[in-house]
Amino acid sequence: MSAQTVVGIVGCGQIGAMYADHLDTLGPYRVVCVDADRARAEKLARGAASRTVADSVEELPALGCGAALVTAATTSHPELVGALIDAGVATLCEKPLTIDLARTEALGTRAEERGVPLWVGFQRHFDPGFADLRARTASGELGRVQLLRLVSHDVSMPPLARLRESGSIFTDLMLHDFDMVRWLTGRRIVQVVADGSALSGPGLADIGDFDTVTAAVRLDDGTLAALSAGRWQPVGYDVRAEVLGEKGNLEAGLTGAQPPGAGSVETSRFRGYWDRFALAYREQVRAFLAEAAGGPASSSAGGWRDSYEALRCALAAERSARTGSVPVAL
Repeated sequence: MSAQTVVGIVGCGQIGAMYADHLDTLGPYRVVCVDADRARAEKLARGAASRTVADSVEELPALGCGAALVTAATTSHPELVGALIDAGVATLCEKPLTIDLARTEALGTRAEERGVPLWVGFQRHFDPGFADLRARTASGELGRVQLLRLVSHDVSMPPLARLRESGSIFTDLMLHDFDMVRWLTGRRIVQVVADGSALSGPGLADIGDFDTVTAAVRLDDGTLAALSAGRWQPVGYDVRAEVLGEKGNLEAGLTGAQPPGAGSVETSRFRGYWDRFALAYREQVRAFLAEAAGGPASSSAGGWRDSYEALRCALAAERSARTGSVPVAL
């Protein structure tokens, strides 16, 4: 890509700043920062001479922007992504695309009809450990898959203001795990049973959310998966995946799949997604921008259908947890 390639960052908070830093390492790019709070966009733009500010996504095409990263609040995704699609701007939107199934499908089909690349930020697809775990599972190395175990625990709870806009812990944090179950196995989730508690998160009960949740999942071939997620893990950011098969077990390490416990990922090394998945985020952006520039689509990309299926499972889990852990068929 040329030195004049223009990339928009729509939403200039923590995730937007992370992407801007990755673009600096992948560049050179001209980065246009857009945020509902112009002061926040200006602050991010001051981080490098190659960055500037625009007032809205509608200005991006006129500035030569052919690709945009949407990291704004989840509630704003439909409007922002829709405007970018209509303008023909390739878009990578942080997950979830929306927290409404009909709106997710509408945006996805709109992008397809217009031939506009639309990615959803499931960065774990680009992580070496998770990708190798998937490849070796698909190769038959483990034989018949019998059980998956997935863990996703943040170090601390995000601000309540953000949680009010991102949906429940199921549609926000555990969404990655529902996506991983499908991505690692190639199977469809047909039933979810979930439970949740608000143990340490002040204010969560007031918004009807949880800080600690579990989900038991059944796939269409009878395979089971056990998922847990939480907002509080002060020892460190804890994200793990293990596949148990009739011939052996493997878990996702930092550089590839490995036997459980063999140099396993040290939770205390990481404080959040930005450092645990730094390589994955960088590779995801690299592949996205390559497609936006006319290159081939990446087989690892998360798309709107992935977001739709993960959201379908997350909403079912939410319903189960709020109705006494009643199994929900999908």
